[in-house]
Amino acid sequence: MKYAYVYTLFLIFVFHTSCGQKQTEPHKDNINYDMKDTVTSYGPNTMVRNVKQDRNENILIAASWGGVFRYDGKSFTNLTSKIGSRRFWDVLEDRHGNLWFASTDSGVYNYNGKTFQHYTTREGLASNLVMYIYEDRTGIIWFAAGGLTRYDGKSFQNFTTKDGLPNNGVKAIMEDKTGKLWIATGDGPCFYDGKTFTVLKSKDGKAFNNVWSIIEDKKVNIWTKREEIV
Repeated sequence: MKYAYVYTLFLIFVFHTSCGQKQTEPHKDNINYDMKDTVTSYGPNTMVRNVKQDRNENILIAASWGGVFRYDGKSFTNLTSKIGSRRFWDVLEDRHGNLWFASTDSGVYNYNGKTFQHYTTREGLASNLVMYIYEDRTGIIWFAAGGLTRYDGKSFQNFTTKDGLPNNGVKAIMEDKTGKLWIATGDGPCFYDGKTFTVLKSKDGKAFNNVWSIIEDKKVNIWTKREEIV
């Protein structure tokens, strides 16, 4: 059996400061669809959390309190201006062309280009604080939301430390070439094979704390980034 090697990158900076499944339909919001999207030649002026590229090679920018923007090479369009003030952390375009917006205060929004669908703890998310969105090769959408949440288009299934996660503070999600799902958490990386979670530790048995991102290179090595609080 071939095992992926896990490497860790360190970033040091200073801070100032359960498994369940629920069938659901998104709830209705008072979204002003008569409001036109805000288009400007200037980019967001608030902290940018994540940047992705859509199928048309536009750049999608999740800019915290500023909203989620699309940049087509000429102008910036605020895609979430109809929703109102939310603190957005991540954005994803799925295989159907729908956009997903993760917020840290109101769950996730799905946008088909015309209308929004809104999902929160009322629909089955473990938390309304969502920090990452990932689509696997089968079309399943995964959320970092107070643990790990799986969405198959019909219902949510939540995984927490009770199910084997080392920590409910999930920061990033990635599927490797073998189909295993890798999860970066506050107590190190782990992978999920569809049945169980396997937690990786150092040679002396200690956890890799504060892992914030995880990727796979062309040689099938797994790299993680740790952030140390000092």
